[in-house]
Amino acid sequence: MKRSIVLSFVLSYSLLAGDISVEKIYIEGNLPTESREVASDEIKFTRQQDLAQILQELHPEINMVRASAIGNDIVMRGFKRDDINVLIDGAKIYGGCPNRMDPPAMHISISDIDRVEIVEGPFDVEEFGSMGGEVKVITKDPEGRFGGNIEAIVGSFGYKKFDVNLHDGDENFAMGIGVTHESSDQYEDGEGRTLVQQNWAALGKKDPYAYQERYEDLEAYNRNTVKGKVIYRPAQDHELKLSFMSDKATNVLYPAFQMDAQLDKTLFVNGLYTISNLGTYSKELQIQGYYSNVWHDMGTEFRNAALPTVMGGKMYRTHRVKARMKGLKIKNSFEGGGILWTVGIDGSIRNWNGACLNEPDKSPRQVRIPNVDTKNSGIFVKGVKQLGPWSLKAGIRFDHTEIEAKGLRHPTIANIAPIQKYYRGKEERDYDNVTANLVAKYAIDPQNSVFIALGEGVRVPDAQELYFIGFMMGNWSRRGNPDLKESRNREIDLGYEGDFGWISLRATLFYSKLEDYIYAYVTSAGNKDPKARTLTWTNIDAHIYGGDIGLNIPLGEYGLAEASIAYQRGEKDDLIPGQTDKDLAMIPPLRGRFALSYDDGDLFGMVELLASARYDNIDSDNGERVIDSWQVVNLKGSKQLTDNMRLSVGIDNLFDESYALNNTYVGRALVGSRTPVLINEPGRFIYANLNISF
Repeated sequence: MKRSIVLSFVLSYSLLAGDISVEKIYIEGNLPTESREVASDEIKFTRQQDLAQILQELHPEINMVRASAIGNDIVMRGFKRDDINVLIDGAKIYGGCPNRMDPPAMHISISDIDRVEIVEGPFDVEEFGSMGGEVKVITKDPEGRFGGNIEAIVGSFGYKKFDVNLHDGDENFAMGIGVTHESSDQYEDGEGRTLVQQNWAALGKKDPYAYQERYEDLEAYNRNTVKGKVIYRPAQDHELKLSFMSDKATNVLYPAFQMDAQLDKTLFVNGLYTISNLGTYSKELQIQGYYSNVWHDMGTEFRNAALPTVMGGKMYRTHRVKARMKGLKIKNSFEGGGILWTVGIDGSIRNWNGACLNEPDKSPRQVRIPNVDTKNSGIFVKGVKQLGPWSLKAGIRFDHTEIEAKGLRHPTIANIAPIQKYYRGKEERDYDNVTANLVAKYAIDPQNSVFIALGEGVRVPDAQELYFIGFMMGNWSRRGNPDLKESRNREIDLGYEGDFGWISLRATLFYSKLEDYIYAYVTSAGNKDPKARTLTWTNIDAHIYGGDIGLNIPLGEYGLAEASIAYQRGEKDDLIPGQTDKDLAMIPPLRGRFALSYDDGDLFGMVELLASARYDNIDSDNGERVIDSWQVVNLKGSKQLTDNMRLSVGIDNLFDESYALNNTYVGRALVGSRTPVLINEPGRFIYANLNISF
């Protein structure tokens, strides 16, 4: 097994069978880029259920927002939601749910991942909206020969996953196709409570949004995926990659919220054409186009709200949301003046459209997201240069973004005067922004280096933050803010990376100054009933600071000790009127990871300790609560049975601890009158993975 931790900006420490080698990640000619990497070898020794869960176990600076057995969201250094770009082979995909039931990280089959690059901070001018960082998922390419892979995973709580992939071709043409089926019953937490029972424990069985008792034993989810990828090389230095993915998940339980996802249906198509060595002014030319379409139905079918005895059945409803994304990028790399230059242009259109439907006839009740287009066009340039012991990178980007709500005159809201008055004259917003960064690394000697990174990143408000509509009987349950400004992050990172004999060490500190940070809160302003609560958004100034340290120590020829720790703290610089708590929400506490492993290429074993301090720096004004500290132990093992067959087994949460990772910030809620139910992590989870390749 090859394990790698790609350090900020420059070096990758690859650990193969206990030997340490220093490996640069060559992405741009002969100069590296900043990132940390999770390789497929690290992913395959997990139960492969959820990408967010895998990343938070490997990197303490990443936290996970638990809402269900799958479809969980990523928090990186306290940045969340649209603060972070998630890319699949360079393409963007957005989920339909305003509450991130189906975040971008859900729309990928885990078994297809070759590696994941984690970029922390606003240091990538190639992508629009990379304010807090990026998660770049790179999928596997099909091999140019006939072969395939069959994988079967079974685990606790009825977890089953079957994945079949076939490939064929030669050096000029390769094609791969695969199918995946995955399902699970509800997991139990360390106290033996299922997802439904955790919902009951928080709400009681009579609450309108508690599960009906007849649905106590529902499956947690059922999911099927079909995917394919083609590589064609029509001539020397020419390469075309085409890929598609169709995914369908049904009846995904979300006990944290007031609804469940009856349907998540995704179509994703991506194409990349690369031409290398065109001439003096083109070392590599890339043209990429992509399209995604996500259909998300979430409703109250399994809750008490669907019963005719609850408000005459008027709370039985489905919210149908569709999210479409299409984009085009052209970029060219060339060398000039001893600098590797990359210049490019890109554009994208993100459409978000959603409505509340009556059940069972599916007639429209009220528009929620009024058919909003977010159109962006950008241009960027960056340069990378090696100057003696210095590695330098600088980039700048300009973006023009137009946002238009095209459905504010929909028949379900056209005659509701408070809605029309609130949004009148604010149907369109424009944003123009310049972002830039500078990264400098100094090699003290071949084994030790320090770096400093300065960057500014921006993200514009999304469609729900600007235009969401939840209005009934004179009161808003959820309301967009069409006057929102774009959020801006000005960040400085300082770091060290190096070797002390056999020991490798990395350390990073960062400080982020947030201007006009988009922040969710609850208010009663604008409501007929002064006791009614509205979820909405505003701009505030704030700051986040913290750091992380990672240490790797080889133990003999095949052993390895790993230790890492991360801490972040976020505070508001100005308070929302009527509030007093200065703590920024969704900022995880001190977290750490320690692991001992053995890997001789045939036999692999690991014992892993994950731990978190008490979660007590919370935004109590906006729904967060204190969460106890926790420690869990995981075990992993793997054996190469034959040349083509490997068996892996594991036990997550060995001692069956009851604990929670996330919190109950109102920004995760559906309406202002509710905070999300705190969902615990799974209890003891035993799994086995049989992988056959041919």
